Amino acid sequence: MLIPRFTIRGLLLLMTVSGVLSLVLAYAVRGRVWAIAASVGVASLLLAFLGYAFAFGVASVVAATAGLLRGTDAGPATPFATAEPPPQILPPDQPE
Repeated sequence: MLIPRFTIRGLLLLMTVSGVLSLVLAYAVRGRVWAIAASVGVASLLLAFLGYAFAFGVASVVAATAGLLRGTDAGPATPFATAEPPPQILPPDQPE
């Protein structure tokens, strides 16, 4: 689908969170210690998740490059995919 689905509830929640965050940042600019600490905490979390996303991107590029260098040879098949169903440990019950 080309148009993403946004609900009114989700947009109101986003606006509320943005408003509270802006209020805390305004108090931090005014010098309130608790607001500065909260702002530093939120910024630290965002920076950590940005670092995690960067590490994931690097690992993804390395894995894709290793796959290209390995060639088009298909890897080993999974031992769990067989042509027949798995053996039954307990026999199925027959309804009477």
